[in-house]
Amino acid sequence: MDAATAHLVDDLTTALREAGDPRTAEQTRRYLKSDLHHHGVRMPVIRTLVADAARTHGPLDRPRLLSCARALWHPEVHETRIATAVLLERHVHVLKAEDTALLEDLLRDSDTWALVDLLAGSVAGRLLLREPTALPTYRRWATEDTQWIRRSGILTFLVPLAEPDGFPHYWPPFTETAAPLLTDPRFFVRKALGWVLRQTSRQHPDEVYDWFLPRAAHASGVTVRETVRHLAPARTEAILTAHKQQKPQARSV
Repeated sequence: MDAATAHLVDDLTTALREAGDPRTAEQTRRYLKSDLHHHGVRMPVIRTLVADAARTHGPLDRPRLLSCARALWHPEVHETRIATAVLLERHVHVLKAEDTALLEDLLRDSDTWALVDLLAGSVAGRLLLREPTALPTYRRWATEDTQWIRRSGILTFLVPLAEPDGFPHYWPPFTETAAPLLTDPRFFVRKALGWVLRQTSRQHPDEVYDWFLPRAAHASGVTVRETVRHLAPARTEAILTAHKQQKPQARSV
């Protein structure tokens, strides 16, 4: 790590520590059931501090960005790890498809949606728009049994499906990826499926409805509730009726 990069890491680490609030730290730690140390810095403040540090220390090329990310992630501190994800998000334009290896390392070291959702839903998703060759990696993530990696594989489709040019390209692989996961018993996997379907239904209600209706009987309650949130009442009723065809012993929250 060069001196300029080390200064950025040191300055940002110090700023995060000094911005902390013990009461917020304890509340957040309990809410997330986290084993990490918490300074108690809220997300908008973290984003501001990351932006300030990036401006102060000049543009980051790919080598500097990756060095910063590894250095900020190393301490077992919630805020520096969130800052890592925010920094990668701000500079996703310099990342390459091969950097999915770093993202996977960070995701495997994450044990909370607060980190996973930023790294997968934002950073990895934005990278997919620039680097379509990352798709097989993300689909592999979705097949893994580890809950957070599977959730990551699902959430990588959030950003691409929201883009006009991305939807036609990524809707088919998303549905192929999602179909076998509808029966996954874990809440955070079910919630991720519903989240992507809910957000996609804002712009593409016909496609979401047509795909989900014949599968509603196999989906969990949480996936169904998320999926129908932005659909028309008649379509919501049709999906809820189909969901009720589920065998009683298979029903889930």
